[in-house]
Amino acid sequence: MARKRNTGLPPGAWRVEEAIWGEHQRVRLITGLPSIVDDQERVRSIHAVALLPDGKLVLAENKDGTFTFPGGRLEGGETQDQALQRELWEEVRTRLAPGYKPIAATRIEFLNRVPGRVYRVHPTYLLWVSGQVAELSDEPHHDPADSVVGRRLASPEEALTLLPELERRVLETCLGRLPEPTGVIRELVDGEESE
Repeated sequence: MARKRNTGLPPGAWRVEEAIWGEHQRVRLITGLPSIVDDQERVRSIHAVALLPDGKLVLAENKDGTFTFPGGRLEGGETQDQALQRELWEEVRTRLAPGYKPIAATRIEFLNRVPGRVYRVHPTYLLWVSGQVAELSDEPHHDPADSVVGRRLASPEEALTLLPELERRVLETCLGRLPEPTGVIRELVDGEESE
C-alpha cells in the first residue's frame, strides 16, 4: 500500500508552534502563505518587510534588544492599510508606497481562556506584507505601546542574523527562498499513524 505523508499542517502552511503569551495565554501559531487566512475580517495585526531602494530592510528595535519587523494591531475601525501605515510611522517613522503585497500569514489559535481577557474573534490572523519604503523620516519615533526604542537599517543577510526564527522564515519567503514545512510530521502507513 502507498505511503501518504501528512505534515499536520493546513494547506499552504509551513510552520506550527505553541507559545505562551504573558504569563497564562497559551497559543498555537500556524504560519504559511497568505492563503491560510480564511476571512480578512479576522486579520487583527499587520507587519511589514519594508524595503529601501538600496536593498536594506527597516527593522524595529525592541526594549529588550531584540529586532522585529514593524507593525501591530488594528485599532477600532481601522482598515489593514490604515493600521499598517500608523504602526510603521509610530514605531520606525516609515511609510510604505502603495502596492505592497501580502507574503505570509500567521493564524493565532487561543488554546485556553484567561480570566478577564475578551475573545471577540477566534482564531485571529497576523498578516505579513512586503513593500517599498516611500518615506523614511529622521524625526524621533513615538511608540504609544512603549515597546519599540528605535530602528535599524539592515541588509537581508544581517537581518537573518538579528530576527527571531519565525520572522527569518517570513523574510526568506519574501526573498523567494520558500521555507520547508516544520512542526509535527507524521506518516500514514497502511492506515496507521507513525512518527
